[in-house]
Parts: sequence; C-alpha cells; structure tokens
Amino acid sequence: MKSCVKGLAAVCVLVVVSVLPLHAQQVTLTWTAGGAGGGWYSIAGGIAAIVKEADQEIVIKVVPGGGLQNPAVVASKGAEIGWGLPFLNAAAYKGMAPFEKPLDELRALAGGMSMNYFHFYVDAESPLNTMDEIFGQKKKARLAISQAGSSDTWVLERVLDSYKTSIPDLEKAGFTFLRGNYAFQANQFKDKNADGVFTFLAIPGAAVTEASVGRRLKLIDFSESALTHLEQFGITKGKIPAGTYEKAANTKDVVTAVAGSVITVHKDMSEELAYRLTKAFNDSYEKVRKVHSSMETYEIKDGPTGTGVPLHPGAIKYYKEKGMLK
Repeated sequence: MKSCVKGLAAVCVLVVVSVLPLHAQQVTLTWTAGGAGGGWYSIAGGIAAIVKEADQEIVIKVVPGGGLQNPAVVASKGAEIGWGLPFLNAAAYKGMAPFEKPLDELRALAGGMSMNYFHFYVDAESPLNTMDEIFGQKKKARLAISQAGSSDTWVLERVLDSYKTSIPDLEKAGFTFLRGNYAFQANQFKDKNADGVFTFLAIPGAAVTEASVGRRLKLIDFSESALTHLEQFGITKGKIPAGTYEKAANTKDVVTAVAGSVITVHKDMSEELAYRLTKAFNDSYEKVRKVHSSMETYEIKDGPTGTGVPLHPGAIKYYKEKGMLK
C-alpha cells in the first residue's frame, strides 16, 4: 500500500511539473526611476504592481534615480529597467554631451508616457513674437532657464543648434540667462527681471500659472526648423491647447515640442522577458492610466513612439502583434 502511495505521489509531482509554464521561475528586476516621492518613482511603483498582477513570476524593485544618470545605470547593467527622456536617451545612444561615450546598449520597451511640454513665454506686450526673431535675428532678451546640465537646458541648446548659435554666442550678443528652478523662473518673470522663460512641464504647469499672476504672458510657437531638428532626439511636435492658461494672451493652440517618459532596458535582456514586460503593462494600459495624472492619456499606440533609442526585439514583437508596427 505504501509503495502505491509513493508511486502515486511521484506521478502527481511529474504531472504538476509538466503543466507548469517554462518561465515559472521568479525573476527579480530593479527599476531605476526618479527621486523618492517624485512622479517617476511613484509611476514606476504603480507599473511594477500592475506587471506583478499580470505576470506572477516578475517582481520589480524600484530605486531612486534620475534622467541624467539612468541611461548609464541601465547600460552598465546596474539596473535592468530605467526611466528615460527620449532626448537624453538619444544623446546617450550617440555619445553626445553630457555622455562621454555612446551607450548603444540601450533599448526601449515603451515611450510616449507621462507627456511634458516645452513652454517658451514672454510678456504679453513684448514686441518679441517668434523664435526666429529671438534666436535667429538675435534680438536680445533676458531669459530665465534651468541650471546647466539639466534636461530643459539641454533641449534649449539643441534649439539653438538649429539656429547655428549657442548660449555663449547669445551672451556675447547681449542676452542674459538667469538660471534656477521652476519657482525661481516664475519669480524672475513676475518681478520683471526676466523678459521670458524656457521651461519643460506637464500641462497645466503650476510654475507657468504662477508666473502669469500679476504679469500677463504669451506663449511662443516653436519654429518648424527647431521642431525638425529636434525630431532626431525623439522630441515630437505637439500643442498646448488654447485656454490651458487662463491669464495667457494666446487665443489659439500653441505649437510646441513634446517629450514623454521612456521605459528602457539593456539590449541583452532576453526577447521573451522584454516581451512579457511590454505585454504586462500594455495589456493593462487602462490601469496604467490611473497610476498618475500624467499617464491619463497613454494608449498602446503611444508605446513605440518618442523613445530616442531603438525598441527591444521583444517589444517589437508585442507591438507587431497589436498592429502598432508593421
């Protein structure tokens, strides 16, 4: 009798093993996000929970990071997953400043998340109306911008590249650049120490709304030449809808440059794992939308866009299955 029980147990074990999926072994991954408590950090945590719910074998630990450091961390395999900005991803991939060498190991699972908009605004009564006047004709101005090395300033430098100029060149031409955080920029504008501001925010940007208190502003359209130049960095054309800022003088949509957040991985990640990850959060995109207000518009079709680096083959497989790629 005992031998029969033992035999039956052995058969049961074999049956259980035979029906388990081939990838049943738990995989633990690290996601380098943003500062603890910030938007990137909380969104990564929310997506990690959604992935775990969809695929029980994948566990993701979120750790603090940042837009400038994450590409190098992922490229060196210090973390399996990282948040990135398309333009910094592109700079890293090509070895452009501030990166010392090409980080061509980077691949993307999804872009087009948590969209942010570049805002370039001046006083509503200013005679300055276009980028061509300000940067092309070098009509001098005092501009409040972010600190050197920030993502905002990096994009401003690329805009200036499209006009064959630079911040040092403009300073020689009489421009003044006031550097600080978003609150500093708003205050400099309100206090009339700055003629305009160049900044990168989700809409409506609280700092832009604050800047308009006591001093009416107008948003300036990005020029087609600047937008065309920015495309190579995964920055796309977008619009700030009229009425976004109640006290702004604009009565029409403002043409601007837009960039979202990108989920990056190393090229050595297996195609199967990259596919499973991409599938897990995209198939649950309605839940992903609820993770953070900046994710409310995300759809699967946005995933292959604005990445700044090539898609991982596993992600490509998923988007082809969904008809998002040919």
